[in-house]
Amino acid sequence: MRVITALISMLLVSLLLFPMMALAAVQPIQLFLNGKQLNAEVPPRIIKNNTVVPVRIIAESLGSEVKWEEKSRKVTVDKSGVSIQLFIDKAEALVNNKSFKLETSPTIVEGSTMLPLRFVSEQFGVKVTWDDLTRSVFMFQNEEEQPSAGNAEGEASTGKDNSSGDKQAEADKPSDTKQPEDSKNDDKSPAKPTPTPTPIPSKPEGTGQDKGSTGTNASEADKPSGKPVDKPEDKPAGKPESGSKDDQQTSGDNGKETKTTVRSISLEKDQFVIKTGGAVTKPSVKIESNPDRIVIDIPNGQLDPSLKLNEKGEGDIKENHDSVTQIRYLLFSKESSIVRIIIDLNKKVDFRSSTATVTSQLSWTLSAAKDRYKVVIDPGHGGKDTGAISLTKRREKDFVLSLGTKVYKLLEKEPRIQPYMTRDDDTFVELDGRTEFANDLKADLFVSVHGNSAGKESVEGIETYYYTEQSLEFAKLMHEKLLKATQFNDRKVKQNNFYVIKNTAMPSLLLELGFLTNKSDEAAMYSEEFQDRVAASIVAAIKQQLNID
Repeated sequence: MRVITALISMLLVSLLLFPMMALAAVQPIQLFLNGKQLNAEVPPRIIKNNTVVPVRIIAESLGSEVKWEEKSRKVTVDKSGVSIQLFIDKAEALVNNKSFKLETSPTIVEGSTMLPLRFVSEQFGVKVTWDDLTRSVFMFQNEEEQPSAGNAEGEASTGKDNSSGDKQAEADKPSDTKQPEDSKNDDKSPAKPTPTPTPIPSKPEGTGQDKGSTGTNASEADKPSGKPVDKPEDKPAGKPESGSKDDQQTSGDNGKETKTTVRSISLEKDQFVIKTGGAVTKPSVKIESNPDRIVIDIPNGQLDPSLKLNEKGEGDIKENHDSVTQIRYLLFSKESSIVRIIIDLNKKVDFRSSTATVTSQLSWTLSAAKDRYKVVIDPGHGGKDTGAISLTKRREKDFVLSLGTKVYKLLEKEPRIQPYMTRDDDTFVELDGRTEFANDLKADLFVSVHGNSAGKESVEGIETYYYTEQSLEFAKLMHEKLLKATQFNDRKVKQNNFYVIKNTAMPSLLLELGFLTNKSDEAAMYSEEFQDRVAASIVAAIKQQLNID
């Protein structure tokens, strides 16, 4: 009898544990906007059959303005004449003062305000669909409705001044140029501007370039990007039906190409080449470990019929290469139209965007990973150039030297990294001296460290600047690490033609690590604990960029 009782008890425990185990195995929800994956600081979740997401995702992806009222616990989302008011834990919303019932109330999870995604998005004319196979939410926004640079940078959502404070040095300005009131005397001089700057090959410009030219308008030069893309599973959407309308359609009603067709994939010696047709695309590239592989995602893409798929919806290319075992390709999700290409490796490699630009072709250089990488840390200003002056009269040059030295000392502990500094004391180094130092070393990465300033004390937060296309993924990665370390306001990844990042041949960044003219930012920036935390995050980004475990 006791044996029977014990068996029944074990059976009941197993039945109780089974749904818990099944629940634990459920993969997280993924978000896509027009084929591009979005990264939420708090994972989306399903409440009463409705997906709720952090308000920040809505603000950034849809280019809306978000306001919070603490007293009434109200969130207001405004965009293009549509105003949505939602209340925490209340199943009612107002759209242009008209009342609507909600299936799921807004809530707060892990300190983030979570809003019902479908309700908010559809009020702004954004189509929302759910793919149960991959547990993914896909949002599709008309091209004319996509956010402008200003909105996409999230300036409206914070209510802050858009002045970045990163103007060029007074001594470098032409005599007929008026100094803006929120400019600071610093060394981030832009190179000679063009009306609409675009990324260029990473080789330095000629030395005759005018370092004293005025900066480009922020709305033209600062091209923000999204956060780095997370690593979803390589689960194909299934083999597409040959000749189906959805697979063959590549242009919109106006005849404009809307999809990128992957026509061929090849590895030619050390060059990995993807030949494309149709719309121009910007792929996402991730180098992963355990297992070692490279994952390339092409948004709004489709495979040419010549690239055959097996019954599992995946194709493969066998390669006779000492670092590559095989190349696989698949349509990650038919709904999102993401073409995924996976390069399976048998050892670690360096994978860099090729400097040569060829129409309808994406290319990278693949080489064996180095035993040791050279990284240059550039503390801005120094000597006669104090940089910005803080609210309490402290100098930017001292802050960046202290932080830069901490980064250098942490990098010294890494056996596969040889760090260098453009200055290790209070000396002044010319801009071309900084770039020549890095280029002569043939450094692998260059990171310039700065503090920001503005004419208004309310302006706060961090910015990460890049110039060349080869630096963009590094910029996204670095910015994500800095946001977590500082908990500062997110002023985005931006493109600008600052001299030190335009004239260095390697992936290069300029970091603005807070506003010295903001009381809260300044108090944190000069604390040892803050600097230690930020230095560690910079080192973590450098190691990840170099694929060092």
